[in-house]
Amino acid sequence: MFQSQEAIDLKERYEKGQRNFQEFQLRRADLRGLNLSHTDFRGVDLSYANLREVDFTGADLRDAYLNEADLTAVNFTDANLEGASLIKIYLIKANCYQTNFSGAYLTGAYLTKTNFKEAKFHGAYLNGAKLSGAKLEDAYYDHQTRFDTSFDPKTALMKITDSKKKILNQSQKLAEIKTKKEENLKIITLDELLQIFNHLTAISRRYLGKTMTQKYWESSRPFFEWLDNFEMTASTEIIFKGELDTVLSLTRLQWLQAWVKTFIQNCSQIVQNYPKMLDFQLLNPLIAVDFTQNNQRISHNQSDNFSSRNSNFLELLYA
Repeated sequence: MFQSQEAIDLKERYEKGQRNFQEFQLRRADLRGLNLSHTDFRGVDLSYANLREVDFTGADLRDAYLNEADLTAVNFTDANLEGASLIKIYLIKANCYQTNFSGAYLTGAYLTKTNFKEAKFHGAYLNGAKLSGAKLEDAYYDHQTRFDTSFDPKTALMKITDSKKKILNQSQKLAEIKTKKEENLKIITLDELLQIFNHLTAISRRYLGKTMTQKYWESSRPFFEWLDNFEMTASTEIIFKGELDTVLSLTRLQWLQAWVKTFIQNCSQIVQNYPKMLDFQLLNPLIAVDFTQNNQRISHNQSDNFSSRNSNFLELLYA
């Protein structure tokens, strides 16, 4: 079998005992059939690479980029892909026994006939993933895991667990939030809002890079003093300087909604399919809501069938 220069170089280094390959950039590389078990590929760009039948047993691929890579028959046994970008990958007939996909982006991925027994999907994004014939018995997920509305993890014999147990202080502000929830009013917490911000950041960063993502957030920010409480770290994570149990007023929600809409519009001008990569279920409470009409928060569609909203999502963004 013909091997690419990248494959030859990796194989030689591996045989000499090297296991850390973080300095490698392997976009579109042909690494078919290599033994790369127990290696460190954290943050490495392997997008569009040919990784068929590669042995990644026990490998560390946290925050790696594997968008649209061919991972047919790969061995990910006990590998760590936490936070990795795996958009539209071909992970077919692969072995992912006890693989950690927590927080990974598997949007639009082909995962057919793959063994996911005891794999972890806590907080993973599986929107649009093709799961036909996948073995998901005893795989783990939590309430943050995103599936298509037509997919039932319980029917697939998956197990729900809590990846993190949160202890909430029963402060007066939290009591107010709880009361509003009991009154069936749709509210958004700062914690949920930061999830939205960082979901958009993660998608944008993979296609525009850190610098452009940061510039777009700053150029999209409306002139509203309270929004200065949001800051971006060196790793492009958006944080809030104040208290996370702050109750968001309708005025603040209006400005936040305008900020997010403008950011998505700007990214969409550069990345054509950007809106299609977004998690509608996550964004909907902020985007598809009218915070101004009669001073009430009114959803454009109260149904939980988010797939029916997808075709109207761009209309909501540009409203």
